[in-house]
Amino acid sequence: MREGFLLLLIALTSAGAWAVGARRLGLESRALGGAGGRMLESLGMIVLFLAANLLVGGLLILGARSVGPAFVSLYLADDVTVLALSVVQGLVFQAWRETGRRPRAGDGQT
Repeated sequence: MREGFLLLLIALTSAGAWAVGARRLGLESRALGGAGGRMLESLGMIVLFLAANLLVGGLLILGARSVGPAFVSLYLADDVTVLALSVVQGLVFQAWRETGRRPRAGDGQT
């Protein structure tokens, strides 16, 4: 029952977003597939940043354990803030990638 409700909720808001985008904002429905692909790329970046943040955090904590006198818990890295900031990192990096590289002086590009 709960899963059905959640699927219905997501389907209704997605249909509403499509209607607003296609009718009010003049977006092309054909471009929706490409937008989905870019969204998956963004999710991949988010996962990469989350993994990197957790790995570096774990290594820092284990390093602190080995050199410090006090016990440092791995639970320090178990915070929703790490996920939230990984989302921000991934989205910003993906947006930066999509802007493309500007030609640098001396590259021979005009």
